[in-house]
Amino acid sequence: MNISKFFSSFFLSISLLFTTNVSNEVSKVNEVNLDLYAPSCVLIEPISKTILYEKNKDQKLYPASMTKMMGLSLTLDAINKGQITWEEEVTISEYASSMGGTQIYLEPNEKMSVRDLFKAVAINSANDAICALGEHIYHSPSAFIENMNQKAQELGMKNTSFKNATGFDDEEHYSTSYDMALLASHLVSYGDQILQFTSMKEGYIRENTSSPFWLVNTNKLLRYYDGMDGLKTGYTSKAGYNLAATAKRKGVRLVSVVMNLDTIAHRSSDTTHLLDYGFSLLRSENLYQKGDVISKVKLNTIRQDEIDAIVLENIDILLFKDERKEDLTITLELNPLETPIEKYSEIGLLRILTPSKREYTYKIYSNEMVEELTFFDLLLSYIYEFFF
Repeated sequence: MNISKFFSSFFLSISLLFTTNVSNEVSKVNEVNLDLYAPSCVLIEPISKTILYEKNKDQKLYPASMTKMMGLSLTLDAINKGQITWEEEVTISEYASSMGGTQIYLEPNEKMSVRDLFKAVAINSANDAICALGEHIYHSPSAFIENMNQKAQELGMKNTSFKNATGFDDEEHYSTSYDMALLASHLVSYGDQILQFTSMKEGYIRENTSSPFWLVNTNKLLRYYDGMDGLKTGYTSKAGYNLAATAKRKGVRLVSVVMNLDTIAHRSSDTTHLLDYGFSLLRSENLYQKGDVISKVKLNTIRQDEIDAIVLENIDILLFKDERKEDLTITLELNPLETPIEKYSEIGLLRILTPSKREYTYKIYSNEMVEELTFFDLLLSYIYEFFF
């Protein structure tokens, strides 16, 4: 039942932190020249998608095995939607087992869990494993690739075209460092679901069987770079050495992408310089803890005057080191509401704008239940309005 005086598509701007001195600064991209080897690269803050550094970010290049980030993303989507589970077994097709290049040597009709296949892709970039996952979820290689391209469009990857799941060179299979950074940013949003695998330096599949297979992570910076916990390497003769990397220090997470390097050493050097630069720019500030009341929301109903709007996660904002927390603009955007309202139901969005115009958005929830208004409630409300 709609409540007439409740909210009707209503924006409530609340000065939780008053904005009195908002900077006109919009971007700090390329304030320095990092003198990198890569012909194309991007450094991005993955929540706001702020570009901190870029060089030819829209140049179309071969992505090689960075392609598999899309397959990993779609697999996590399927798990989170309940379409598949980590432990269910996948029957390997002849097509998947025929993949060349880096592989775990799957046999036709072999059975392996979704978890082990995912692990083999995330750690060891196994071509046969990613194809097996794609076929299991979408029932055909072509449907898998179709969904890869559809997801790319949803993520705003405007200069990307996928023709296979592995990253094998194809003139119609291309991407850019910026598009790969968008994909990597999306992938790290799954948190530990992905990072528990990409942070592993080594591991086993077929463990506790007669034919265990040892996986070694292709991202060697995991051993040397403080805070590195992913994400995906790539190499072919045409693509050169690519790396989508992510690292987190003192609450600040960054994503970097370098493409078409001539050596692993140059790939590692460029990645290190990009991330070091990003960490020198940003700091993390906690605004709210899980369960904090963001605002009292007025209801104007006969049963209840207001409810608490809360957040169900810790809210940490990244600021440039010369920005002040006091200069944030914080607004509460409320959904049109109707009773009943369940406890912890989503009731709107919290929008936080930094002085440099980067926006962070979080869901807000009701901290209590509001029962549906009865005819008697509405009658009393009408009488109250009429006489008072």
